[in-house]
Amino acid sequence: MKRFLPSIAALAVGALVLSGCSQNGEPSSDAPSETESKTVEVLSYDSLELSDELLTRFTDETGYTATVTQLSGGGEMVNKLVLTKENPLGDVVFGVDNITAYRAIEAGVFSEDKPEVDPAIMEQAIPEAPGLVPFDQGDVCVNIDHAWFEEKGLDEPVTFEDLADPQYKDLLVAMNPTSSSPGMAFLVATISQFGDDWQQYWKDLNANGVKITKGWSDAFGVDYSAGEAAGPRPMMVSYSSSPAYSVNDEGTASSTGALLDTCFHQVEYMGVLNGAKNVEGAKAFMNFMLQTQQQEEISAANYMFPVNSEAKAPEALEKFGPMAEEPHQMDAKTIAQKQQEWLTTWADIMGQ
Repeated sequence: MKRFLPSIAALAVGALVLSGCSQNGEPSSDAPSETESKTVEVLSYDSLELSDELLTRFTDETGYTATVTQLSGGGEMVNKLVLTKENPLGDVVFGVDNITAYRAIEAGVFSEDKPEVDPAIMEQAIPEAPGLVPFDQGDVCVNIDHAWFEEKGLDEPVTFEDLADPQYKDLLVAMNPTSSSPGMAFLVATISQFGDDWQQYWKDLNANGVKITKGWSDAFGVDYSAGEAAGPRPMMVSYSSSPAYSVNDEGTASSTGALLDTCFHQVEYMGVLNGAKNVEGAKAFMNFMLQTQQQEEISAANYMFPVNSEAKAPEALEKFGPMAEEPHQMDAKTIAQKQQEWLTTWADIMGQ
C-alpha cells in the first residue's frame, strides 16, 4: 500500500527503460482481436496509483487501453466487490490482500481465469482462490526510532514481550484493527505468536500504555517520534519497509528500524472478476503487471517487494527495509473465519 512521498516513485519511474515483454521476458501476444473490447476496466484501492507511463506501455504492448477506478481502502474495496458481484464494476481487481480477500472469495467474486504464471509466484496463492495472483509482498511490524532510544540511553526492544515491559510504558502506538489494515495485521501477528494467550498479551499492552489510533496516518502524523509531527512515542506499528524512507542523505544509515520478530507477512493480489466483460484483456493486464519493469515500478511506488524474482526493489528498500526471514503468517481462510470473534474480543479488552 502506498505510504511514501510521490517524489520517490517519480524518481524510480524516470529511471526505468521502456520494454514490451511477457513476465518471462518474451514479447507479449495478448493483443485483442478485432471483435474484442479494447478497454480493460481495472479496480484498485484508493492509495495505489498506476502511472500514465505504465498505462501507456500497457496499451503499446497489448493493444488494450486500461481505465483505472479507485474504490476506497482495502477492506472497504472488498465490501464493494461483494455488494456489486452480480454486476461487477470492472474486469480485474488490483490490490486485495491476504487479510481482506477471503470474504470476497467466499462470496464468489473472483474468476479462476488467469494468465500463465510462474509457479514460484503462485506459491503464495490462496488455495481457495486459484485465480488470484500475487503481485507484491511486504511485512507489517513494529518500527522504532533509533535516535530517540540513543538520546534517552534506553536499550531498544526486540520481541513482542519487550513491548509489554514496564520500561517501555507509553512508548508504543498501534492502529485499531477494525479500521486499519496494518492494525489487523499486527493483531493477527500477536495471535500467531501467543495462541490462546493473545488476550492476556493485549491486556498487558493496554496496561503498559499502548495508544490506539484509527489508522496509520494518524499514528505517523501525530504520535510517532520519527513521524511528521515528531510525536512523543518512539515505537509504531508500520511496515518493515518504512525505515528505507528515513535514510540519511548519504544513503549510509537509517534513523529508524523494524522489529523483525514482530512481522506479519502481507501479500497483495490481482484477479479477474466473475462476470467481467473483458476476460482476455484482464488476463493481459495481469500478465503485464508481472513483467520485470512493472514489478520494479510498483515496488518503487508502493514500497513493497516484487514477486517476480527477476525484479529488483529500490536499493534503499533492500538495504534498510528488508522483509523478515521468518515472519508470522496465517492462512486467509482462518483469518476470515475468526476475524469477527477476534475483533469483538479485542474491542472489549481495549475498551474501544
